[in-house]
Amino acid sequence: MNRTGSTGWLFQRASGALIFVLVAVHFALMHYMGPEKRLYADVARRFANPLWKTFDIVFLAAAVPHGWYGVWGIVQDYVGSAALRAAALVAITAAALVLLCIGFMTVASFHAV
Repeated sequence: MNRTGSTGWLFQRASGALIFVLVAVHFALMHYMGPEKRLYADVARRFANPLWKTFDIVFLAAAVPHGWYGVWGIVQDYVGSAALRAAALVAITAAALVLLCIGFMTVASFHAV
């Protein structure tokens, strides 16, 4: 197993670049193009298109692991006890998995009412 951290470093940079592009696209489309107010009908219309669902799932799939790895790096730097680090790893991994599942289910199962 690679213990230099180079794989994690590369992942953080690649996912950060992807997130930057996705945020820029999201921001431009949501805040500069289209109506001034975003209503439920606008979101429902956007989510009716599988391309937008894919966009949001990719966004979610990049952002949650990016955040998980960042928090894990902070825990490794500032938590001295091995037992506390292990507990923190379990907690942040569980939180990341819950966020991924809830986010994916919300986007994938969204149907306008």
